[in-house]
Amino acid sequence: MKTLNFKRDKRKRQSPSPSTLLVTLTCMFALYVFWFIFVLTKLENFHVESDNEENSWSRIPQKVDELGRIGNAPIRESHVEESMASVAEEHQRDREGGTNDTKGSNKEQLPKSSFTQSFKTRIRKQLSEYHFDIDDAIRAVDSFPNRIKTLTAFLETTPFGNEIPNTRSRGVKRDPKDLGTPPQYTNPLPIRKTSPNDLIPVEYPKVDSCNDLQAKLPVDAGLIFDEKGQRLIPNTKNKRFTFNYLEEAKYCPVDADPFLPWIHDVFPSLNGDTIHFIAQNKRRCNTGSNFNEQLQRLEPQVALMQPVSVKILGDGDSVAKEVNDGLWSPASDEEEFIEGMPRYRLSSFEDADVELSRFICRFHTLELDHETGQTTDVIIGETFSVFPINYEFVNLRKRKATMLSPKGKDNGLFWLSNLRFDCPVPDNGNLRESIASGVTVLPDGTPTVYVDVVPIRTNPRFGMEQSHFNLDMVGEDFFTNKDRRRPAFSSYNKTNFGFDANLVFGQKHVLPRVEASGRWANIPICKAPQRPPTRLELENSGIESVHEMSVIRKVQDTTPKKPFTLTACVWASTTFHTRGGDRKVDDTMERTREWIEYHLLMGFDHIYVYDNSHANTNDADLKETLAPFSAAEVTRIEWPAIVCNNNLPAHENTGERSSQYAAESSCRQRYGQYTDWIAAFDTDEYFVPMGNYTNLKDMLLDAEAKGTNVLSFRSTRAYPNYYFMERYGDGGECGKKENPLCLKKRNNATFLETYNCDFLPLPKPDWSDRAKKQIYRPDYVLSHFVHYSTVTKGILATYKEKKSQGKAWSYWYSENKTSERFIDELQEAVMIHSKTTVPGNTKGYGKTCKLGFKGKFYEKCRVGFPIPNNIKIENATTPEGYEFNCYTNEKVTNLYVPKLREAMKMRAKKSLDLSTNLI
Repeated sequence: MKTLNFKRDKRKRQSPSPSTLLVTLTCMFALYVFWFIFVLTKLENFHVESDNEENSWSRIPQKVDELGRIGNAPIRESHVEESMASVAEEHQRDREGGTNDTKGSNKEQLPKSSFTQSFKTRIRKQLSEYHFDIDDAIRAVDSFPNRIKTLTAFLETTPFGNEIPNTRSRGVKRDPKDLGTPPQYTNPLPIRKTSPNDLIPVEYPKVDSCNDLQAKLPVDAGLIFDEKGQRLIPNTKNKRFTFNYLEEAKYCPVDADPFLPWIHDVFPSLNGDTIHFIAQNKRRCNTGSNFNEQLQRLEPQVALMQPVSVKILGDGDSVAKEVNDGLWSPASDEEEFIEGMPRYRLSSFEDADVELSRFICRFHTLELDHETGQTTDVIIGETFSVFPINYEFVNLRKRKATMLSPKGKDNGLFWLSNLRFDCPVPDNGNLRESIASGVTVLPDGTPTVYVDVVPIRTNPRFGMEQSHFNLDMVGEDFFTNKDRRRPAFSSYNKTNFGFDANLVFGQKHVLPRVEASGRWANIPICKAPQRPPTRLELENSGIESVHEMSVIRKVQDTTPKKPFTLTACVWASTTFHTRGGDRKVDDTMERTREWIEYHLLMGFDHIYVYDNSHANTNDADLKETLAPFSAAEVTRIEWPAIVCNNNLPAHENTGERSSQYAAESSCRQRYGQYTDWIAAFDTDEYFVPMGNYTNLKDMLLDAEAKGTNVLSFRSTRAYPNYYFMERYGDGGECGKKENPLCLKKRNNATFLETYNCDFLPLPKPDWSDRAKKQIYRPDYVLSHFVHYSTVTKGILATYKEKKSQGKAWSYWYSENKTSERFIDELQEAVMIHSKTTVPGNTKGYGKTCKLGFKGKFYEKCRVGFPIPNNIKIENATTPEGYEFNCYTNEKVTNLYVPKLREAMKMRAKKSLDLSTNLI
């Protein structure tokens, strides 16, 4: 056997020299320091959590370039620094008189925002009584950079961290009954130990005054087109499911911090004691299967609609001191500036000072120190938000088992689309009187009083059995589940109902100070929406009938009677795409003039137009269209908010026309107080008095006398009358001009007479209920959603209120048939739905409208051929062989169209005379 001999290497090992060793150690130390700083910076600035499902709502997955396109590069510090530098340069150019041309440049159309605060002020509590002084206010504003405190969202992205892993499931995709499995949480809810340095501030300098404030709020990225004129952020047929939340926070912060309400409008009450907020539930925007992460991330949007109770603590309270070690508090020399501000903790009903709230409202103003010349941010006071509607209570009485599901397909819960809340104004000196009078807004529109909205953050409550109710609201049987109602989710308790705040929150859950909380900061408090003048007031003023509200002095009402009987809200645009984006409609300007003229003739006192044009085009809006109408007839509200999802309702990613829903909510809250009846409908819908009525007011007065609060109009689509159309060719699908293949409305025909052609006779069938429209009493209907009176005074009646009246009370509520009913279409009124039939939809009418034609399901006749005398005769045709297929309203033909034509003629003459006089 061969033996292997391993001989020791006798060469001497070389030792490194001292200089080499020093260099090596220095390099290693430098690398370690670089790595440590890099990791620390990432954790402090971005709070990027681990890539597991429980923390998915705090991830920042992808980068969005300057045009809003999605890219694959992960976000880096340099991206934020570049964004900040870019925005700062844009702001500087604007201040130095940059170009005003906003057309054709994508960058110029981007909303301006940044991640930095340009100016900091010292904060102290207002200890003396508030007293508004115009001279002091002007001096304070003039000494402040940009004259206005910049609207800022402070993003709080740290998750609670109490969701138990692997307890949630979205459910089976194709099973509509499977709502998924909600997550389970550890109790009590962890105390949030955030500091101001943990928050990411994002500024919105576009909000530069109170002028058209609702049009400047950071609702979306605005209208951005690519080089081909296509939307860079499409809102139809969207398959997008990855988001860069931090980049998008420059335009709207809600996806980055879903506890911030998606505010579309804000304004004070007439008496100055309340600030009203109109918001939308952003979780409803995308509910398709590709949006799992976003649906989970946006669950707090529903939590904001679930009230909590709060105990007010003194700054030296024992509970506050006990948990103070982990909570942020101001450093040494700053402490005196917020000393004495109250602290708050979450509580049960029994311990609460504030029973049902969700936001802390901090009011503040600017004060100039005359000795130092420095501007000080003065806290006027803090209040807690109030819900005009208890959404959780409404959901119970609607017989719904949950306000949200893990699956997220909750679009049918229409009453949870809008979020309205109020911030009571502190009763401090003459603050309320000053806000009511409007003097706190300077003549140039600069606000001097602001409010911060601080959400109280808790996990959302899944299932009605977790609802935060007390005995007065629902009675004792609810809590013992005497009726043996099934919980929304099988994992929940079937015997003990009701939210246990002491279990979920504990008794020591002290909230962080406002400065350490994610929030909306510096929301301007502007003037209360004033009612327009009546026609009589305008005539007595001696002012010409031009659309100019400022020339009408505010009229003080001396009687409780409302100035208007019937008004309308309409959300309209010069051009728009139909649901699904299949067809572009651009006849709105012509339609709107006729539609307004007609409904003024029919008895409407005033019409509020929410102009959505700039959500669809950077060109014309409806100003010129509305110019011929007086301030007593029409009010225009600039409303550029974009529909977040314009898909069809039946699309897998269900459509959500957020802008329209918010506009209607705003209109009812702003102007419902001035009218007995109000309606929200479209410019292609005509309300037609029937029977002995020739005016809608008379019909409504009779209905009100019978106890009616809501009148519903069934809706069936009318089609254009062949005899008011002409052949049309556009060189495209409709053929050449010399050989046209389509039809379009004649220029000299009204829309009303053209579409007075319904394929169904009166009364309309029951299946047309779903697309109904309503006229309702705003004093009774507290929330309305397009087709439905979703919240009424009746549904808000509590167990205690009903029992005190000696009446029965049930969890389930339905409106009685006298209060809400369908209109008598033969004796009261009817609705003609004249939805535009674009020329391309008439192509092939020569074949599809012939008697006996049978084609494929999509080959339908979309042109009307009126039935003689509205008496249907089988197999009767026109001389050309077209089947008689539609019924006309003879009252429209013989009475209303002639009146409409005459009114439009007089309006045109008056406008011409006025223009001539101005020249």
